[in-house]
Parts: sequence; C-alpha cells; structure tokens
Amino acid sequence: MKVRRTGVAVSVALIGVGVLPASAVATPPEGDVVRTDLAKGTTNSAVSITTPAGQQTTLLVQQLQMRPGASSGWHTHPGPEYSVITDGAVELQTAADCAVVPYGAGQSVFIPAGLAHRVANGAPHDAGVVATYTVPAGAPVRGDSPDVCGK
Repeated sequence: MKVRRTGVAVSVALIGVGVLPASAVATPPEGDVVRTDLAKGTTNSAVSITTPAGQQTTLLVQQLQMRPGASSGWHTHPGPEYSVITDGAVELQTAADCAVVPYGAGQSVFIPAGLAHRVANGAPHDAGVVATYTVPAGAPVRGDSPDVCGK
C-alpha cells in the first residue's frame, strides 16, 4: 500500500514538472518600449488573408492623406487591403456592386485581392487613412483599372 502512494505521489510530481515549463516560457517585457497605435477601426466584413505556402509576401503599411476632392482612381491590388479611416470621411466604390459607401473615422474597410475599387474624399476637409497591404514579394502594390461602374 505504501508503494502505491509513493507511485501516485511521483506521478503527480512528474505531471506538475511537465506543466511548469509551459508557464515558465512566458517572460515579462524589459527595457523601454513605446507602442504607438497608428489606426484602430471596426468592421462587420469577413476578413481573410491567405498566402501560398513558400511564396514570399510583402506587408506594406501606408498613411494616406486625401485632400478635398481627391480620388484614388479605379485600381486593384494583387493582395488584400485592410484600411482604417483615421480622420474625416471617404467614399468607397467597388466593382462588386458599384454602390458608393461612406466610411468615417474609426471604421475599417477590407478589400479582397483583385477587386477593382476607388476611394474618394467628397468632403470639404482632409481625410486620413492607414492602409495595410499584403502582396506577393516584388509585385507592385497597385494596378490601374478601367472605370467599371461608369463614373
């Protein structure tokens, strides 16, 4: 009976030792690190970013300032675009349905790879956008597209 208790005690001790390394892996931050949020926005859109295994990918983050009346013109991207409107408002039009949809500060926009679209600032003040692109390495981030909606 005594041997059995020792066996149970040893088993519990070994299980405990097996658990310790997992929790011991985490470390607290060290030194001076300053984080600056460039943009934060919300969306109801489904978001999916997938890249082929083994293919190099470039992640590019840009800050855009759009003056009143400015437009991106119709274009596409070879990978998805995920953007946050940081100031003002913009209007997005996509080839999916040609509807002009307004987005304001604090909102996010997801545009799948290859979808022709245009962004415009129809307001009397500047608009700010932080755009993140995931594209194949070496590919241009943008390609011009014809006006698919007739505007």
